[in-house]
Amino acid sequence: MMRPALALFCVLCALWTGGGLLAQEEPTVPYFQSAAFNAPIPAGWQDQSRAGIAQFYQAAAQATIRTRIVPAGDVAGAVEQDLQAWLGSPVDSPVYQGKVNLADGTWRALVYQIGDDATASVMARPNEAGIIVISFVEAHPTARIIMLTIAQAEAEQDDAQTEMAAALQTFNISGRADLSEPQTLTLPSGEWLLQSHAATAVMGRAVGNDSYIALAEGVIESLPELADAYHSSLLGFYITPDTSAFLWLGLAAVFGILGILLFSFVWRRRGLQKELVLIQALTQEAD
Repeated sequence: MMRPALALFCVLCALWTGGGLLAQEEPTVPYFQSAAFNAPIPAGWQDQSRAGIAQFYQAAAQATIRTRIVPAGDVAGAVEQDLQAWLGSPVDSPVYQGKVNLADGTWRALVYQIGDDATASVMARPNEAGIIVISFVEAHPTARIIMLTIAQAEAEQDDAQTEMAAALQTFNISGRADLSEPQTLTLPSGEWLLQSHAATAVMGRAVGNDSYIALAEGVIESLPELADAYHSSLLGFYITPDTSAFLWLGLAAVFGILGILLFSFVWRRRGLQKELVLIQALTQEAD
């Protein structure tokens, strides 16, 4: 019979090896990970993240994708607080705001004009820790770029053309009457529609009952890359789950099983000892 100490050692080794194998698994998409949330890192973007803030920069378009949880406040106030703290200057009221229901809750879409050259497109919603703020801020020298998420006018639309037209009209983008016929672009985040004319471009992607829109007024060639990165960041964002209860439950189960195993060894050892005494007594009587 295997000794209890050796059996216990084998069980602990198995648990340690299994945990090590799980720890070595790498996610297919690189993520910024914090105690509060996780955000995907766009490929080719400079990682400027720090404690509690996921921030990525694309130099060619002078664009930044930034994710943070602001501890308190209403949604608009938390967004403006975050932008002011980051940019170091006051932020005027949003030029656009609307609500959209995504899979993880109701978000507020806000767009801010910052000075003459910069635009901030923000998605924000409250959670237990504060206000989640996911921002796309661009300062491209020759273009104005806006990212939006809009609830579809009709449920189960096949494409985002209706919302693309509505976004162009909302922001009074020039040249919208002369846009080309929609063409399909296949990006890592999925299939998008693209319409363009001269220095105007609009992109749209339908997901469920919502449409993701990217607008550009001015000369820029990297709009597909920017749209893909921002909306992948939005869809890939998730709150870090609190698994401490499961950890303690798992530890309790492990030590409970080990306790039962040790008790079984002790019980069986006593039984064998009694049988050995009986066998010895019967042997002596037979002699």
